[in-house]
Amino acid sequence: MTKCQVCDTDNLNLAVRCSSCGSILQDSVKALDLFTTIFNIWRYPDQTLRKIILASHRNYSLVLAALEGIGLSFLTLYLVKAADIYSIQFGRLLIAGSILGLVVFLPAVYAFGGVSFVTLRVWRSGASLKGFLSSVIYALHPFALAAVLLVPMQVAVFGSFLFSNNPSPQVINPVSFYFLAFLDIVFVVGVFYLLQRLAKVVFGTRVLLISFVVLLSGVFAVALEIAKRIMLGK
Repeated sequence: MTKCQVCDTDNLNLAVRCSSCGSILQDSVKALDLFTTIFNIWRYPDQTLRKIILASHRNYSLVLAALEGIGLSFLTLYLVKAADIYSIQFGRLLIAGSILGLVVFLPAVYAFGGVSFVTLRVWRSGASLKGFLSSVIYALHPFALAAVLLVPMQVAVFGSFLFSNNPSPQVINPVSFYFLAFLDIVFVVGVFYLLQRLAKVVFGTRVLLISFVVLLSGVFAVALEIAKRIMLGK
């Protein structure tokens, strides 16, 4: 709890204004700088995530979420080996991956944040829905980095074979495949690390990481099925 210095009322930990007298309880930044915030989230995760939640404006959240959606879309196309399943030319497959990222997986990012907020609200902290959504989006930012850095590298090295098992990319260039796969794993581990730091900041415990994982898996399993049905034209 945060005690108001004016009226001595106890308020929730992440409340910005006193529920009794309306006095400002803690400072918040006016706007977030995207690159500085991403850099600091690895140096000072707890402080930076708290700063995101309390910020007045989070101008880059939508851009970051869109990139995350695209990253998750191409991860899906890789996992289902889309080039083997769907009779789509490579260029059209890349376009389809980008469109699915914006149409299916971008809403899924927000759905994950929204479902988490509603489901875990029993641990009341005073965080607003908008602030919590933004903190979730920043916690998922390794997926955006994958879209910007890893996907172009993988496409450049493997071409359409990235999404195929005929032959599989590890047969074509095993060294590059395992190196890039290692980076993929690092990014995914980074997401789980930041989610458990977020659980600590918002809810005061890291135990809720399992809840985040379950909700994340559920939301994106639905998104995956929707994406597959769109690709199949059903």
